[in-house]
Amino acid sequence: MNGKVIIIGGNKRAGKTTLSNLLHNKYNFNQYNFDMILDSLEATFKDLEDGNDDKYIELLDNMINRSLEDAKNYGINTLYEYIFTPKQISKLKNKNNIKIYFLANLDANEDNIESDMMKYSKSYDWPVTATKEDVKRNINYVLERNELLKEECKKYNFRLVNTSREDNRNKILNDLVEETMKE
Repeated sequence: MNGKVIIIGGNKRAGKTTLSNLLHNKYNFNQYNFDMILDSLEATFKDLEDGNDDKYIELLDNMINRSLEDAKNYGINTLYEYIFTPKQISKLKNKNNIKIYFLANLDANEDNIESDMMKYSKSYDWPVTATKEDVKRNINYVLERNELLKEECKKYNFRLVNTSREDNRNKILNDLVEETMKE
């Protein structure tokens, strides 16, 4: 039995970590959170800290190649999670051999996004301790990123999953877990 290799990209607060945890807990996926990896690299190697994540796509590509070997040889399931963009992921050499999902709360708007940020945050997530200015800046980021994801997913032919809000969100994420394992 071959394992699966999955990339979960998309927007902030869209359910990437929740989906990763669901897959890990139910199907024993190895999880690589690129926030942690990139933050650690940049804290260790200060010259990497330039705000350009494109340089890490080669690292991701090499990690995916190793994960594909583990999937084939040992049946190991692996997933990578980050705010990747479709344009970045389109550069991967083995993109056709892995599952790729982009998540966004496309029902987000200026009226509901701040409350949703808080609702879906854990005590250790940044929105809980962020300043009002930081939250406002991130609201704009999320709305702009949603538009970018719509455009780029269409352009690069990747699936964009609307993780929505409220009860819909949990159902969508749980359905996506089951769909992932059926394919």
